[in-house]
Amino acid sequence: MKISSKSSLFLIVVGLCFFIGCTNSPQRNISGDSDATFNIISMRRDTKTNVIEVRLDAFPSEWGNWKMYLNGKETAMEGGAGQIVVRPNAALDSSPTGLFIGTLPWLTGLDRIDFPMVGSLQFSIPGQGHSNFFHYNLKDQIVDDDPSEENVQPWISHNGDLVIENGETMTIENEKYLQEGNIYVNDHSKLIIKDSQLMMGRGDVPTIHVYIIIAPEALVEIEGSKIFPESGLVCVLNKGKVTITDSPTSIHYFDMSDGASLTMINSQMVFTIGGLLQVMGGHTTVINSTIGALGIKVPAGAHLNVSNLASGTYLDSWDVHSMIPEADYTLTLIKTTILKDDFTGDLAHGPYERGWIFFLDPDAHVRISNSELRKVFIDIVNDNATFHDLKVGIPSSLMYRDIELSNVTVMGQWPFTIKDSHITVNNSDYLFLQPTGNSTVTLNNSHMCEFIPRDFMGAMEFNNAMWTTAGEIIGGVAYHSMSNDFSMKGSLTIDSAVQNNLQWKDATVTREYEIHIAKKDGSPVEGAIVHVNGETAVSDSLGVAKISIRFDESNFKQQYMLKIKAPNTSEIEHTVSFFSETPIRITLE
Repeated sequence: MKISSKSSLFLIVVGLCFFIGCTNSPQRNISGDSDATFNIISMRRDTKTNVIEVRLDAFPSEWGNWKMYLNGKETAMEGGAGQIVVRPNAALDSSPTGLFIGTLPWLTGLDRIDFPMVGSLQFSIPGQGHSNFFHYNLKDQIVDDDPSEENVQPWISHNGDLVIENGETMTIENEKYLQEGNIYVNDHSKLIIKDSQLMMGRGDVPTIHVYIIIAPEALVEIEGSKIFPESGLVCVLNKGKVTITDSPTSIHYFDMSDGASLTMINSQMVFTIGGLLQVMGGHTTVINSTIGALGIKVPAGAHLNVSNLASGTYLDSWDVHSMIPEADYTLTLIKTTILKDDFTGDLAHGPYERGWIFFLDPDAHVRISNSELRKVFIDIVNDNATFHDLKVGIPSSLMYRDIELSNVTVMGQWPFTIKDSHITVNNSDYLFLQPTGNSTVTLNNSHMCEFIPRDFMGAMEFNNAMWTTAGEIIGGVAYHSMSNDFSMKGSLTIDSAVQNNLQWKDATVTREYEIHIAKKDGSPVEGAIVHVNGETAVSDSLGVAKISIRFDESNFKQQYMLKIKAPNTSEIEHTVSFFSETPIRITLE
């Protein structure tokens, strides 16, 4: 077993268990304040004192007029004895790293306080900004049978990727193990997790997902254990063999590849916003268990003809071939529940996992009607296609090649994988776009809620479009994307949630800005000179100048100063960033 950085042993304070969080959750813009200036990165509860600690990435300089939103509702931060009280976790002159949530006398725990154990948390500082919108789950904690100080079990902590290789076996038994980074189980190696808690944090992983990656011929056995995130989302990419027995896991999604094997018995795969069993191949058997969502592939040449599907399904005995006769994999569900898609509020629509999900090969033969689905993935390969009026929460229809969706209510999002193709989407909502190669994607009067380019060298074109919730622009990561270098242009509004949730590493984007320059009476100004970041442009007869800025991970949060000078006018300055709304409209005095 190779460990990329030194392991250490530390004692979690008496009775501390775990917190489940999600930093890629949508952010609600609760005021007209400036862009978010700080982020909630984790949340933990001391199970002995019942005090909650919220960690921030940077403590704001101002304290005293904060506002707190629990599940979207403003909640007093100084409620007095018997009510919620929130204060810094250290004196202001001692560099606090976050906040304690308790009550008076300070610091008393929340034993008799009505604080939701599952929900969302956000802070706002009027005139200063707001935090991210952080989903948490304190409900599923395991509490030590004997939480006395002398019997508290310590957590073993490992920072950096954990690599098990060369046929070695690693056993985590009767332990609390915090892994900061991915886990790789290579070649003929083996990982055993028995009667333990495995908590995974992102560490230096650039994506919001932190992975357990199982190679062909590798083996993972999980028995009587919990797997859950410290931050981010725990995901499994399985090309080997996995068994899960008597284990209530909080895995966000579990991907089955060709040749892989999964046997899951008396277990659970459910997370606050996830729990997707994604079957793209291999051999899967689930018995007497619960999953948040089921995603199944319809291969090229295969037929799928279904109607009246709904979430919240109990399957006493079900074989995928009863739905997709030509499926080139096995999937058997016995006494298994797929949770109901009953998300509400901010989770009602977007990149979350519940109910039924389909992955459709472009050469599949598909008819789905009168059904409720969470998502339907459409692959576009070396083609030109146009889609329109794709909505969530209400019936929509789609036709592409021999794929027909009729009166289908998609609750989550409309995902498209676009490879070396040109697609146009009109008047549609909650798109999840994954362009690849030299594709061109045009959005007209449409909204994307998730954007993950993969090895993308093409162009994104927007006409009155909106981007909300989440995105990842990543390079240099083999299991995700090795490079991205694409362009963006047109009229686009980027929601403040994206500014907090966007993950960026080793990738480049060139964004073109249209600057519309006009007089107070609305008439265009021709010949105005525009400067930004060493570039110069001149407005045309319509008062439009176009200028581009090249962004990477070092400058995508940076503000640039746009300077505009027209004849017989004073110079005007206007800030611009990657997240600026376009077109930029300038009115000259």
